[in-house]
Amino acid sequence: MLLLLCGAAFMTACSDDNDSNPELIQGATTIVLNTPEFAQQNVALSGIDGYTITWSQPVLTTDNAPLASSGSLGVSYEVQVSKDGNYTKTFETALAEVTLEDGTYSGNPTGYDYVVLPTTYSSCKANLNPDELNLALNQLNLWSAEDVLSATDAYLRIVATLNYSTGGKQVLATSNVEKVTLIPSGWVDVMAEPVKEAYLWVPGNGNGWSHDVCPILVSEDGEFFSGYAYMNGEFKFTPAGNWNAEYNNGSFTTYDNTLFDMGDGGGGNINFVGAPGMYFFTVNLTEKSVTATPVTWSVIGGFNGWGADEVMSYDEANHCLSVTINFSEATEWKFRRDYDWAVNYGGSLDALVQDGGNLNVDAGEHTIRLFIERPAQDGLHATVQ
Repeated sequence: MLLLLCGAAFMTACSDDNDSNPELIQGATTIVLNTPEFAQQNVALSGIDGYTITWSQPVLTTDNAPLASSGSLGVSYEVQVSKDGNYTKTFETALAEVTLEDGTYSGNPTGYDYVVLPTTYSSCKANLNPDELNLALNQLNLWSAEDVLSATDAYLRIVATLNYSTGGKQVLATSNVEKVTLIPSGWVDVMAEPVKEAYLWVPGNGNGWSHDVCPILVSEDGEFFSGYAYMNGEFKFTPAGNWNAEYNNGSFTTYDNTLFDMGDGGGGNINFVGAPGMYFFTVNLTEKSVTATPVTWSVIGGFNGWGADEVMSYDEANHCLSVTINFSEATEWKFRRDYDWAVNYGGSLDALVQDGGNLNVDAGEHTIRLFIERPAQDGLHATVQ
């Protein structure tokens, strides 16, 4: 009897557990894309804010039971645009097949027939962006600048995906296809060589995570970046002065583990475990490598017989290197790195250059500030007060 009671209790517990953890219906659901109101007319993509489409919510579980706790996963919808309604290969896939290592193309993409619009939606309604649609038409048809653009047919469908907090996703359901006729707003050179990134911003603890003041590394080829950055704890790299994209603790495979900890920094932050201070950074995005070398900047000149250095410290409030010196008389001086003349700056306070001429300062106590973290944006310059 005791065994029977235990078994019954076990079966009840399993039943309750199944009710609270429903399984996805695999391939048994569809989305109904409603016929757009503009489907029966030629739709111009210029001079409008967008066109609205709607669709039904897919039934994903038995009785529409909740999938999981809030925040662990979610359903999103993407809009796909095809030139023939077949949806066999994306333009992005075909473009990748002809893209060389240096970012140039070996030819035009072929064999593709649809584009996934970049904007995704969390509800069953979309206000289609006319610029996204115009770009999609140009990608699908590969028009040239000389072509006369006219109304062209396109086919729309909706795909629902389940997005996991770990970064993966699963296609849940696909809608029917609706044909529309769109008038492009203009030609777009979709085969233009990608613009290579010229800068890497370095927001982090040392600058309040602010893109407005953080260091910026410079590149001439979009691959290798270098420059000076004050480090004091966690940081990231971004290819622009915003958070639209980033290079974080999962972006690099080669680094000095005495300075960097690529473990689980909060939000993917890179943990800088070296001593706070000024470092010279090199970053290679192709090889996924990052290095940092501690550097010392100083002032040297006639006030000390060109035989000693006044070491500069980092001024976090003004985001620069700083030193205060009491000059007994007017004199000449320069900046140099690591107590050596291999890297030295002079010429003009407003535009310092390597191996530039000696600088001048009047007698008295002066605070000298060197701004080297944002050379391309602010100019490599210094002030004397």
